[in-house]
Formats: sequence, structure tokens, C-alpha cells
Amino acid sequence: MDKERAKEFLLDDDDNGKIYISKDLQKLLDMNGNRLIGIFAVLETESGDTLMDMDWAYSGEPIIMGRFLHKEFFLGANSHKEVVHI
Repeated sequence: MDKERAKEFLLDDDDNGKIYISKDLQKLLDMNGNRLIGIFAVLETESGDTLMDMDWAYSGEPIIMGRFLHKEFFLGANSHKEVVHI
């Protein structure tokens, strides 16, 4: 699925205890050493905002893969982390 379908992107930075949220995927990639590990696409669904796994396509472009978790649940389970909008 094309990354353009994402409402925003989320980076779970365990090392710093922060969750970064941005509409610009490239900002998060730059912060994360150009790795998609820990970066999720946020898609609006009929059941609410959902985090989706991301990976690299054969063409070298980042793409959205399968469903991971509801955003609200993820943020609640990680309430000890600071949420930073960039």
C-alpha cells in the first residue's frame, strides 16, 4: 500500500522514552538512521486510527504493510513515554 494513504507516521523511540508523531515520514527516517524499524503509518479506519507496519518495497520506496495495533491502545500502553509532535 502506498505511504501516501497514511494520515501521519509514528516513531517509537524506546532508547529515549519518546514517541514522535509527524506527517513527514522523511523526518522520522532521518531521526532513525533511515530505518523503518519502530516506524508505523497511521491510517484512519472504520474502527479508529490504526498503526500499520512499514517495510521497503523492491523499488526502494517505503510501503505500508499489515495492521499492527490501534493507535489509542498503543499510546495508552506506552503512557510512560513522552509524545512529541514534529
